[in-house]
Amino acid sequence: MKGALSKKKLLEVVPLSWSTIDRLERDGAFPKRWYITDGKVAWTQEEVEKWLDDRRKNSPEEFQGKKPPVELRKYRPVKGTSVSAAA
Repeated sequence: MKGALSKKKLLEVVPLSWSTIDRLERDGAFPKRWYITDGKVAWTQEEVEKWLDDRRKNSPEEFQGKKPPVELRKYRPVKGTSVSAAA
């Protein structure tokens, strides 16, 4: 084993929120934590690095997520300011 990552170090290495990492781990899509003591968990550095390498290798060239169409955006005036039609 190369090394172990604490939760703090894991969050420095993996650019995701804790809730996302936790969800991925529960779904079996992220390396499993293991317990050093009753109150301390860690992740194997080698497994996390392999997971990141796999994500990079399988990453699409362009964003594949859904973006709302610009023409359907609803604009609201900012609180405390007035919008004048004559401007």
